[in-house]
Amino acid sequence: MIENMNQEVKEKAVATVTLTINGQEYTVSKGTTVLEAALQNGINIPTFCWHPKLKSVGACRMCYVEIEKMRNLMVSCATEAADGMVVYTESEKVLQARKAVLAFILANHPLDCPTCDKGGECELQNLTFAHGVDDSRFEFQKNRFVDEDTNTTFDDKKIGPEIILNRNRCVLCYKCVRANKEAFGELDLGAYERGNITEIHPAPGQQVDNPFSGNLVEICPVGALTSSDWRYKIRVWLTQTVEGIDNFTSSGSNILFSKEEHKNKIYRVTSRCNDDIDDGWIPDAVRYGYQIVNSSERIKNPLIKKDGKQVEVTWDEALVYIHKRLSEIKDKMGSVCIGGFVSSSLDNKSLHSFNKFYRKVLKSNNVDFRTDYRMLPKDENSVFSAFSSQSIKITDIDDSDAIFVFGSDLLREHPNEYLRVRKAYQFNSAKIYSLNPYAVKAADVALLEDIYKVGFDEHVLNGIALAGIEEGIVVSDKATGFKDKISPNTLNEISKLTGISENNFKIFAHAIADSKKITFLIGEIVVRSRERESIAKALANLNLLFGINSKGQIAILPRNANTVGAKKLGLLPNPEQNVKNQLSQLWDGLPDCEAWNTDSMLAQMKKEEISGMIIMGLNPMMLYPDREFVKEGLGKLDFLVVSDLFETETTELADVVLPMSSWAEYDGEYINLEGKIQSSYKAVNYIENSKPAFDIIKLLSEKFGNPLFENDALVNEEIEKLLEQNSNISLPTELQDVNTGEDNIDEGYEIPLFVCNDPHHFGHWSEKSPSLVKFCGEAYAEMSPDLAEKFNLKENDSVRVESPVGKIIVPVKISEHIENDVVLIPRNFAAVSVTSLMMRKKRIDRIKLSRVDD
Repeated sequence: MIENMNQEVKEKAVATVTLTINGQEYTVSKGTTVLEAALQNGINIPTFCWHPKLKSVGACRMCYVEIEKMRNLMVSCATEAADGMVVYTESEKVLQARKAVLAFILANHPLDCPTCDKGGECELQNLTFAHGVDDSRFEFQKNRFVDEDTNTTFDDKKIGPEIILNRNRCVLCYKCVRANKEAFGELDLGAYERGNITEIHPAPGQQVDNPFSGNLVEICPVGALTSSDWRYKIRVWLTQTVEGIDNFTSSGSNILFSKEEHKNKIYRVTSRCNDDIDDGWIPDAVRYGYQIVNSSERIKNPLIKKDGKQVEVTWDEALVYIHKRLSEIKDKMGSVCIGGFVSSSLDNKSLHSFNKFYRKVLKSNNVDFRTDYRMLPKDENSVFSAFSSQSIKITDIDDSDAIFVFGSDLLREHPNEYLRVRKAYQFNSAKIYSLNPYAVKAADVALLEDIYKVGFDEHVLNGIALAGIEEGIVVSDKATGFKDKISPNTLNEISKLTGISENNFKIFAHAIADSKKITFLIGEIVVRSRERESIAKALANLNLLFGINSKGQIAILPRNANTVGAKKLGLLPNPEQNVKNQLSQLWDGLPDCEAWNTDSMLAQMKKEEISGMIIMGLNPMMLYPDREFVKEGLGKLDFLVVSDLFETETTELADVVLPMSSWAEYDGEYINLEGKIQSSYKAVNYIENSKPAFDIIKLLSEKFGNPLFENDALVNEEIEKLLEQNSNISLPTELQDVNTGEDNIDEGYEIPLFVCNDPHHFGHWSEKSPSLVKFCGEAYAEMSPDLAEKFNLKENDSVRVESPVGKIIVPVKISEHIENDVVLIPRNFAAVSVTSLMMRKKRIDRIKLSRVDD
């Protein structure tokens, strides 16, 4: 016993090991494999099956090394480095073994390199050349997988919307199957049979269509998995790569554009591994979303409405007309009667230029980027704003021992962070807790998932706090008076109200209290709620009672690629005070007039108090949560300018439409959800006659005789000074009164509606990507099997979805996860006006369903 204890103490004291590789000593962390030790020190060992983000399996045997005192060659990816170990990676014995491995792989591998799409970046091809294996000792008939119903020349088989499988090229490295299961939590691809007749194939009756499926093609070392997006379009050596940033989510995943210079065309997007952000995995929406850049549906030239019809004009004519009309409104009604909406997916330079144009040239404070949330807070220093200003560190998710996901369908909102949560579970045994009003895919790794009654979000948080107080596990001096801040204020009452058992409340409370390092993520279900401020106050109390931010991170996650940048640069009617002071200093003061947010501006339009509007990169007609309200507001404007990539319902209302360049057509900087500034570089020249947003604003300001910047250096200096400001709002240090607001339910409309992203789409542009449309090309009503049965509905049946203010007809999708009576409809498809079902003043939109018979 004593000897064992001494051995344990000794092992804990040894944090590193020293080994010799090819005659050179190296010191590495204990637990490092021989392969990792070699790679860390610039020594290459070839592999097929190994991947740095997956568990080692030693399947391919290509990474053989010779280790002294070991009888056989060892697979370096599965052998832990030990103190005093002596390793040879290039001995004759090792090289002969690798040649033998290659020979066995090539025994049944088709010799179709000239027609294989992996040519030029094939690991098997490269290793074959490197090891001098240019012929085969085997003369027998190669084994060939052929389906009875498929016998094409190249044995290709479509196994998903984008993936083509050629089983005869497969080297059985299992990377695709392992990544699918370990990293993505998907089971739609597997290995069947055994030995040399093992084949990679989708699960029976399924196709590979999960939201991360494109990664499987990218990590395949040979041409067994290819993508129709890239397949037979161009050879890799004819392309050039440009570094870019994901423009669809707020994570800022790093990507590479593969383009052809002379054709001014992007051919694909692949990952550009950044361990601090994305681990080299990107969702399909990011991988295939680039297709919007070269879409034939792009707006080609400026348009002006003449005699009720939009006609093409020159840029100069459009800009002169905008100057004339806005000047008339400004002179007649005042600057306060001009407003502006701008997309928080635009780069820093565009956002800053837009802000300066409004406040310095037009003398208006009416700027906002939040056009898809209802009933925004007028106080920008609210508790909700404080939580929204908190940043998280993505890598801190990895080693958190407890992770809470509250009010977030993480896969649909933040796919990168969804993968990080899974990684923490797989590799760090993190305990995951999920609290949502409906079951979500992300909770399949949760230790405890609880589904609370819709519309009682703040009560759930109050219940956890009360459970902590009852169990005596909260900060004692903060607990006094808590019950006076909430109603109801007993755990029994809250349990009945929310549908969560008292015991589960106590489990959640202990999980927070017992955690050493916690990550608490809050998502769109909270952000889109009318009662976001009450929920934020309940969060503030929970944070105070348990000291969450003192032992981890808690934050409301931002939605878009540069939401954080928009806040830091002051793209709000009332920016954070430090930012506001800096703007005033840079621009010799700010306009002394009222500042209206999105909701207020739309209300003022209806009253005809706002007459002029510029909208850049947004489609509020499609995304604002009250279609009739925004339609009526925009319809009463005297003058509307819209700049976008595509014609939309919003551009149809415009007096002037300006073609805007996409993020891939110019250099730009973006700030991701953890506050990191990243650069995305120009991949192609401007498409058609489009211009970047900052160029449009620059030209417009010149028409007003008030150039914004003397040179590019000045705009960068101003942005740097703004970003130096601390724009974080401190979380409350005192208990908050939580006032709950509940809805009256309209008779006959009892089913809660949640409007969200489809897992393969983000925003209003992604439906212009042909590849993403293959995965999902139309809106649908997703519901539980039980709810579908109540209305005699089956998969793909047409269903009428009706609210007190609107109705739509969409196909039914039976959910694999949802169990309660709620309906989810994606907001990414212009053909279905899902926001026509919504009312901005409602806490929860509710609907009724009826089957549509042929």
